[in-house]
Amino acid sequence: MARTILAERATLVALLAAASLRVVGAVHACDAEQGALCPAEAGAALGNCLKDPSKWEGKMDISKACKDFMAINDACADEIDRSCSGMAYSDDTMVCLTQWTAQDMLSAGCEAALPKKQVEEDQAAVDAEKKAWREKRKKARQDAQDMMEQEKKSEKKEKKRRRKSKKSSDDL
Repeated sequence: MARTILAERATLVALLAAASLRVVGAVHACDAEQGALCPAEAGAALGNCLKDPSKWEGKMDISKACKDFMAINDACADEIDRSCSGMAYSDDTMVCLTQWTAQDMLSAGCEAALPKKQVEEDQAAVDAEKKAWREKRKKARQDAQDMMEQEKKSEKKEKKRRRKSKKSSDDL
């Protein structure tokens, strides 16, 4: 019985460990550079390593995306420590800064370093398309209503004509 309990606990621990592993796919902009140049570093130490070529374990050019990500980590270091649990150079850094942290909690320098939202431009395009679509649908609905009214009028006329013809045939 003790072995069964221990076996169940071991299975449970293994399942919990497997569940807590990160899902591969959502990676930060410096992931490739981290793997090639500073594989043993993480967090703020990764930033220090990437900025100092003497610490690199290989050779590679740092991509523009990684350089931008490094600039954001530098400009937003206080916000990352305060609002993002110190998750510098992690998969969640950008999500934390752009979605989890209120805009009024960001310093001017951090906010300037973050990518600009293209939502307004995209929204304007969507609004124009949506407006055109709505107008088209409104016209189609109005045309359908007009057609139905025409059919009702013609049905009424047809009924009147039938009544008249029936009445006149009854009179004969």
